[in-house]
Amino acid sequence: MPRRSSPIPLFRTAAQERVLSHLYLTARGRPESLSSIAKRVGVPLSTVQREVQQLEQGGLVASERVGNTRLAYANEDSPYFEELESIVLKAFGPTTLLAQLLRDIPGIEKAHIYGSWARRYLGEDVGSPRDVDVLVIGDPDTNSVYAAARRAERELNMEVNPLIISRTEWANPRGVIKRIKSGPRVALELASGG
Repeated sequence: MPRRSSPIPLFRTAAQERVLSHLYLTARGRPESLSSIAKRVGVPLSTVQREVQQLEQGGLVASERVGNTRLAYANEDSPYFEELESIVLKAFGPTTLLAQLLRDIPGIEKAHIYGSWARRYLGEDVGSPRDVDVLVIGDPDTNSVYAAARRAERELNMEVNPLIISRTEWANPRGVIKRIKSGPRVALELASGG
């Protein structure tokens, strides 16, 4: 699967970036087998083994053996955990990816992530959310928004739920829109280059 270019030159390889972002974001708190990680991030198993070993030597990842299976997970006891999780979340998390995918769709005026991912971005300890809720405001082509959501699902390995509403619905919210507007939200940066 083609991968967007890295927003920050912090990681040694693209494979390391993908393994670390998977362990810190998608699989946080859940040990996962190396073969499962390889499948989910689209990297050969031998590369995942090498990257996990190097990340473990640096104290960023931990692993354990259960029978013949090696399970890896983010090392939450690392003194770097909170800061690295924040960097990985900002650089590779749903807001970055969804902003990239939605910014070129005509008719989108604004977009926000809401729900559990918004709470996580805003510092609440909500663990690892299982899906991403995204609010799209404007009059875009619905098929284009859903195609972007499906692509994000493949990259993030989790369900992405777009909700498309008009500017009028956002200005005069009722029901669920009113709850979303008054709740935690993270705006997506839709301006290219910014």
